[in-house]
This record gives sequence, structure tokens and C-alpha cells, in this order.
Amino acid sequence: MNSTEQLAQEICVARVVYQFYPFIGGSATHIQELSTKINSYLKDQIIIAPNLGDSCREFDKNFGIKIIRTRVLSLKFIKKIPVLPFIDLLYSISVYSTLKKMERPDIIHAHGISNVVYCTIIGKILGIPVVGMLHGSGAAYSKTADIYETVLAKLCKPNASIVLDDGSFSIDKFKKLWGNKVTPVYHGIDTEVYRPIDKKKSLIDKLSVEHSSFIILSTSSLESVKNIDLAIKSFKLFLDASDPNNSYLLIAGRGPLKESLINLSKELKVDNRVRFLGGLSLSEIIEYLSISDVVIATSLYSNMNRSVQEAMACEKPVVAFDSGTTRNLIKNMENGLLAESGDIDSFVDNITLLYTNDELRKKIGINARKTILTQRNWDARIKTELDVYRRVLMK
Repeated sequence: MNSTEQLAQEICVARVVYQFYPFIGGSATHIQELSTKINSYLKDQIIIAPNLGDSCREFDKNFGIKIIRTRVLSLKFIKKIPVLPFIDLLYSISVYSTLKKMERPDIIHAHGISNVVYCTIIGKILGIPVVGMLHGSGAAYSKTADIYETVLAKLCKPNASIVLDDGSFSIDKFKKLWGNKVTPVYHGIDTEVYRPIDKKKSLIDKLSVEHSSFIILSTSSLESVKNIDLAIKSFKLFLDASDPNNSYLLIAGRGPLKESLINLSKELKVDNRVRFLGGLSLSEIIEYLSISDVVIATSLYSNMNRSVQEAMACEKPVVAFDSGTTRNLIKNMENGLLAESGDIDSFVDNITLLYTNDELRKKIGINARKTILTQRNWDARIKTELDVYRRVLMK
């Protein structure tokens, strides 16, 4: 055990979150995994999360880490008023009240820009150092979110910040705002969970497709930033160019664009070969990955998200647009295939190449898993996190 790990065993951390169970995907899943992976290194860890009613009770009881649910205001009935800052402020007051009643932790680890900023203020009041954690940038979703995030970040700086490299330019953004307080990290992928498994043949029967089918899978959420419309358009061109009568596109995930994407598949007359799977559990995702030949990532913002890395860990070749800093993870023709961002013709050519060459699919899939094993393992990620704690406490 090194000195950083020895110090960590004396540290009590209060982890302040907003995106947490029963939310799923993205930040929520990342926080759950991080909490679990780092827990054995700490003296104690308590999670402060929104109280979202009875749906949390069973999860909290079985999670293995103490969770304190605190009040959060729901203003869903006010549709046309920008209430997010108001909700954030009220939630931070609840968090302050919770922390004040607790035995003081050594560190407040706050997730999300609003929690980071408000917890920095709370930390100064209570005399507790704050480590902020940002899961990418609001710029992915809208200019308004980007501006809101930037304004908040300028209000005050945490003692240290950890910024997840999501393949966008969020690292550069926060380094400009917070300077040397920023430590970049990557996703940690549990390669014992996300690993190659035998084909789940019952799923193929459930989908009513041939067992010899060539299956293309998209596992990104149905949000505008993921550009799932380009997945459907690319699939249409692939069918037209190659005439593969045994090919199907599976679209996993939930989001506000589902109806418009279903309509697009009908307009392009590929709805008989497109299956919308909805939101899937972790085990279901792995099972659908098992029957897939290729996984596609079509965001024009970044394709270095969790779902891509999970597919790579399962030895699936990924075809992606080279948007953001995706090439820092995927090396063309080595551990995946890249097309210039927005170049649908090249994207389709890459799918066709994998369709016609099963040996290349296998080779790229194997290399993809090796990449995740060496570059996205949790051991390295936890070491970075603990090192940030050490630096904060030694100041």
C-alpha cells in the first residue's frame, strides 16, 4: 500500500450528487460505479442524494454505502419558466442542512456544476475542502446550458476539480476557468462486467430475425447531441449500396426524440429492419451486445462516451464519427473505424467493410478490448482520485 492509499484509509468523504438512482445512464451510472469502486479505499463514504420517494428505498438498502436522501423541489408543473437555478439553490440549502447535522467529513466531493459551486460555498462556511467532479460540459446539450455552466463556474472555484474527458473540449474549457485546479480523468470501465459473452440466441428469436443476420447496434440515448437520425440515414444508404437482405439496425436507449426517429425510419422505408429497444438494463445491454456485429456512434459532438467504451470492452468493433477528440480513444483500423465527422458516405463505407470482412471485425474487436483494459481500467482511475484527495488535504 502506497502513502496515498494509506492516507485515503483515514478519509471520510461526503459525496453530493443530483444525478443518481433512480436516474440511469451517463452521470448516474458513473457515480454509482465510482462510489462502489473507491469505497474500500476510504475510511467512510456517505452519499447525499435527492429524495425521489419510494422508488429509491430498495436500491438504497442494498447499495452497500450509506445514502442520505434530502429534499428536492419538483417544479415540473411550471413548464415555461427557467426554474433550474431556483431548484439548484433550494437543493443546495437542503444539502447544507444535511452536512451541518453530520459529523464533519474530511472532504466534500460534489458532482455536477451546480453542486460544485454551491458546495464550494458550503465548504467555506463549514471549513471543509471541496473536490468538484464534472461529467463533461453542458455545451453538449445547448448554448443556454453552456452559458449557465460558465457563469456558475466563474462564481467560485473548488479546492480541486476532476473533469471527465468525454471526448469534447470540456477539459480545455475548465482549465481556462479554474487553471491548475483541474485534473482530467477518463471513464473507468468494469471489464469483468463488460466482457465478451456467447451470443444470446433467444434474443435473436425474440427480434424475429434470422440467426445469420448482420446486426448493427446503437446504444446512445435518443437525444439531439447523439444524432441518432444519422444512424438511421446511414443504415438506409448501407442497405441501398450493399443490398444486405439479412441486416438489421437495433436502437437502444430512451429520450425525447424517439417518436421522430420512428417516423424517420418509416419515411426512409427501413422500419421493417429497424428495432427500437427502449431503455435497457445493464444485463440487457450486454446481451444485445453479444448478438451485435458492429456498434455505431453517430454524435457530431463526441463519441468517447461510456456506451462506446462498454461496447469496446465487449470486443465489439465500433464505427464512429471522428468528432471532438474521439481519435484519442479510437485509432482508425486498429481498435475501431473512424469517419470524418458528418461524412455519412465514409461512415457507410466503414460499415460495409466490416460487413464483408468478418476477420477484420474480430481483429478490431480484440484490439478494442485491449485498449479498454489498458487505458480505461478502474485501478488507474481510483489512484488519480485518491491523489487529488491527498493534495487537497495536504495544503
